[in-house]
Amino acid sequence: MSRPSHQWDTSSVRRMKIEEESTVPATNLPPIIDYNEAERFVESLRKFDLTEVGNAAWMEQHRRIEKLNLQAHQNAMSNSDEYVMEAVLTFDKLGVLIHDLILIEAWKESVYPLLVDDLAGRNNMRLYFILYHEATLVNLFEVFFYYKHVIEAAGEKMLDMVDYISRKLTRLNSANERFRQVELNKEMSAQDPDAAKEFAANLEKRTPKEELDQHWLEIEYRICVTSVSLARFVCEQAEVLPLGVVSRISDTHDFLLLIIPLIENPPWTRRLDSGKWQKLIDLKWSVVKPLDLLKVTKLEGQPWIALYHLLAKEVFRERYALNSFRKGQLLRIRKYLNELMLDQLPFLADVQRYMDELAVTNVPEAASLSDNVFLFQQVAAVTDAVRRGKNMNDVAAFQKEHVFTMTDRTDKDLLALAEMYSDDAIEHVLDPEGAAAAAAEATLQSATK
Repeated sequence: MSRPSHQWDTSSVRRMKIEEESTVPATNLPPIIDYNEAERFVESLRKFDLTEVGNAAWMEQHRRIEKLNLQAHQNAMSNSDEYVMEAVLTFDKLGVLIHDLILIEAWKESVYPLLVDDLAGRNNMRLYFILYHEATLVNLFEVFFYYKHVIEAAGEKMLDMVDYISRKLTRLNSANERFRQVELNKEMSAQDPDAAKEFAANLEKRTPKEELDQHWLEIEYRICVTSVSLARFVCEQAEVLPLGVVSRISDTHDFLLLIIPLIENPPWTRRLDSGKWQKLIDLKWSVVKPLDLLKVTKLEGQPWIALYHLLAKEVFRERYALNSFRKGQLLRIRKYLNELMLDQLPFLADVQRYMDELAVTNVPEAASLSDNVFLFQQVAAVTDAVRRGKNMNDVAAFQKEHVFTMTDRTDKDLLALAEMYSDDAIEHVLDPEGAAAAAAEATLQSATK
């Protein structure tokens, strides 16, 4: 006799089937480097001096870090074992990567301007890869900083990272309009035949130095945009940061005031002369219909998430002294917290409630620091070690004589990089949609034979 059914009967409901780990189908993405090679690459990482940036050993390490970065992203995309990150922690190389990031930033800001006039036209490709190295490292840290234990493992070295992020956020705010022009001429040429001819003519007339300047702008924009994600992760994991680093975020750099302009005047949204709107999606400018303009992209959500943690985390609330100036700046973005925004980012309801209460709360006026007898600030050790005792003119002169002795045509290091990017496995990471489409087409063709 069968059991009588009732409204609470769940016998006919399909249940979730939990498979053993060994039965879960593995990803079809071919690995760029396997576990053993990743460990070997990580173990070989070392610190360089400013005078060594761009030499053969440095270029080989750049090639290895580029492969590690692509493999780390492939692991994240496929939700597989993060063996690149674990190798970095196992061999204690997180500090080496942070040193490398601060080193290449110092070289780009202080040495590159002294070299570019003499090397443009001779070493354009080598200079491009050196400039791109910073973007590679920032991209790698974007994967690593998602995990709290990585930020905790960095310890006091996060002080240099927080300083670095603040510099990039400041540049993103100050060069907002200039960054919006990135690839604008290319977009216009794709829509207008006359503009295409003008664009092609300008490319032909462009000098090697102007070409490098354009590369610098595009790479710097990519770095600054990625730094917004780093700021979000650092704020999200703030409870594991040393007290000096938290003070750097809330007091010295005031991340809250750095993030507010990114919400008010986002550098990843622009309107073309044709009237079309574009948003930066996956670091590519994409046309957005007016109806979808209020849809929050992944990039647009980053500053809002960072703002939420800056206001909600107890570690920040204990230290952040709210005064009339900070109150006025914060209330500037109150108007963006509408129903559509709250539907997409529900956690902002707490921020909206906080701002409503803040609007009717009296806060003290901004105090001056002139009354303090002493003002101590922790030194960023990595930055100090990279720049201490360095005469940038001497560094540039040394590199002209000993590092940049070849031309792009005779540069063997460039051939090694070219071979790396010709790997099919790398194409799956750099262009997953194109690679997936090609794989689907190949599968279809083989099935119809």
